[in-house]
Amino acid sequence: MKKRVFLIALCMMLLTSMVLAPISASASVVRIMKVNVNGARLRTGPGESSILKPSLKKGERVFYWGKHANAFYYVRTSTGRVGYVYKRYLTSYGAVNSSQIYYAAGKVNVYKKTSTGARRVTKLSNRQHVIVYEARGGWAYIKTLSGKGGYVKMSSLRKAK
Repeated sequence: MKKRVFLIALCMMLLTSMVLAPISASASVVRIMKVNVNGARLRTGPGESSILKPSLKKGERVFYWGKHANAFYYVRTSTGRVGYVYKRYLTSYGAVNSSQIYYAAGKVNVYKKTSTGARRVTKLSNRQHVIVYEARGGWAYIKTLSGKGGYVKMSSLRKAK
């Protein structure tokens, strides 16, 4: 029983360190929000501004950049679109360091291992935003906002601003 409790505690510590390790004190924290209604409108400004098409889908995740106006949050979608969304249409999902947010420079293959000969997990579209968890030897381990993870060549990513 003691061994099992120890293993559970160890797993929890490792999981916590994996989640918190990328976040450093030197960069700002960006919240990840989840859209909780189908058809949430992304607007060019708060309130009755122009509506950007297509609207957001329920379950879609966006980055909240910490700006808000009245009842609207300023967000960036995984495709790089920016605008305001009514705050009640979003729920908190997680957080990352702003220095971890990159986007694909063109169409980019995501691999299971650090080799172009490895099995392809998915493909990033041009300017698709991702979270970089580790970069080593010219490769980066990334995750998309939909949760797919794998390795990409670091040279195929650009820092999001």
